[in-house]
Amino acid sequence: MNEDEINIVSGDNYTEVALTLENFLKTNNNVFTFPFLLENNRRVSLWAALFQHLQSKSSESIHVLCLTTIRLLSRDKSELENLICEKWIITLIEKAGLFNFVDPDDTMDVDMPLKEVVVEAMKCLCNIAFNSEVARALCAHTSIAQGLVARLRSYKEIPFKDDIMLYDMKLLFILTALRQDIKVKIKDELHGMDYLISCLNELVLEASEPQCDVAGSREVIEEAHYCFLQDNQLAIVCEILKTQFNLTLQSAENVSEAEESMYLKLMPALTALLYAQTSTQESLMELHSNIANLLTSVPPVFYQYLTPELNDGETALCIYDGRNMDALHALLQLLQYRLSLTTNTKNQYENLSPVLTVLNKSARGCRVQRKYLRLIVLPPLRDVSRPPEQGHTLRNQLCRLLTTPVTSVRDLVAEFLFILCKEKVGRMVKYTGFGNAAGHLAQKGLLGGARGPVCYSSSSEDSDTEEYLQAQPGIDPVVGCTRPPRANPFEGMSDEQKEFEAMKLVNLLDKMMTEGVVRPARVGPDGRPVPVDHVLEMRDHPPNRPQS
Repeated sequence: MNEDEINIVSGDNYTEVALTLENFLKTNNNVFTFPFLLENNRRVSLWAALFQHLQSKSSESIHVLCLTTIRLLSRDKSELENLICEKWIITLIEKAGLFNFVDPDDTMDVDMPLKEVVVEAMKCLCNIAFNSEVARALCAHTSIAQGLVARLRSYKEIPFKDDIMLYDMKLLFILTALRQDIKVKIKDELHGMDYLISCLNELVLEASEPQCDVAGSREVIEEAHYCFLQDNQLAIVCEILKTQFNLTLQSAENVSEAEESMYLKLMPALTALLYAQTSTQESLMELHSNIANLLTSVPPVFYQYLTPELNDGETALCIYDGRNMDALHALLQLLQYRLSLTTNTKNQYENLSPVLTVLNKSARGCRVQRKYLRLIVLPPLRDVSRPPEQGHTLRNQLCRLLTTPVTSVRDLVAEFLFILCKEKVGRMVKYTGFGNAAGHLAQKGLLGGARGPVCYSSSSEDSDTEEYLQAQPGIDPVVGCTRPPRANPFEGMSDEQKEFEAMKLVNLLDKMMTEGVVRPARVGPDGRPVPVDHVLEMRDHPPNRPQS
């Protein structure tokens, strides 16, 4: 846009202004930077002209075009911090219908602007809030938080709520992620979590209307097993879940009564969403990923509500011990999906950490969930001819991660498998091989074969199959599988040749020790490796063997 065009936009001939803006929008629809506006202060002049029109009632006919142009311009971060002022932010808030509520309990008794104006203004606020810290700070000094929360309660009164709900949630996510003061205000003062949970319930009920009685209770969703989220509903749900993650993310372990009540409302909604279906597998995994992210900040005591007991006449796809395990099975499917996407260590932590954290908390916090997870992840062994890390089962894939260089993922996987084994060293070695488990056992001081904290039931869950019992004598515990008979390398050698080869080995080991390549160790009294000065010390203190 040249200076002549900017002069036209600054004028009051709205027909010419509209034509100029339409041409600009058509040309730059997919453009994200506007370097030509850096010359002769064009950017400031254009922004000022656009907001001047937005503040004038006489130019209402071009308000949508002005807002759309601002939306495109706000993609470019150049000089954005210097451009934004409080007056312009308030103008956008007013055009978005986020009125200045004095009391957040007031109802929306002010007429909403036109749908197109509200939608474009919300898009502008999302872009500007995301790209500008100054804009976020200005938002913190306005009543935008009250307006957003008030609208959460008032969607039924808005005829075009489906068009603006997504952008409301996007703006809430941006502000709660990047402004601590707004986050605290929405969570503590305005009780935003309660209204967000209500929105989730409403969305699931809307998606379930053909299959369930909508007149039923809206607090605890029932019969939501058959809900199908349309793409627009799914996008809104994901933004809500991301915002709820921001609001619940905290380090405090103690849960207040208000938080306990909030979690008791949240868990049935998350469980219902784990039952839901979407148009594609990718979108379903996106939904489950956002749920898993949120669950990482939920105390494990509330995980029991993921697997409710089945009442008379109720059924489910996955049932264990009289409980509906569909939600937990959905999390296992998410883990399997994430494992299939993780072909290298580059994004291993981002892909696997949330769902592994959730499964760890589930297995440790709820006995019946641990038993179900063990049934799926570590079923009774049958074929032990291959090492545990070879194959395509969930157990095989997790065993491969026990030796990943990404230590945070390795520790999460090892802890998960260790919990499923009831923290028994022998059982862990049985399913993973001692070589794969050694690092984790060393960290916990269990190399000597001791058992971890006794916090599990005494009833045995280990039922060895006939195939495993037959192969057990030939299993090498280091690799976790059977090995074919090996030829004796000393066969045909004289005693002198054997002694010569032994001395070569001793000299090589001595050289590696001298140069610091390796350092021998033995298992100390605390179950952790203890360096030794000479290999003969290992003969005086033989290692304890793990007991099953």
